[in-house]
Amino acid sequence: MSFIPTQFPVTMTDGTHEYQVFDASAFGDAKFGLGHRVKEDVKQAVAAAKPAK
Repeated sequence: MSFIPTQFPVTMTDGTHEYQVFDASAFGDAKFGLGHRVKEDVKQAVAAAKPAK
């Protein structure tokens, strides 16, 4: 799903480092230009990849 948040700042990550973006333009550059993710998306991806017990 692709979305642009309506409330800023948003914490982004490149998989190693976390940083905040403060407007929609910076968010678009980070997500669509650099391929970075919103921090919460990473947590969900890790949880989905773990095998069920």
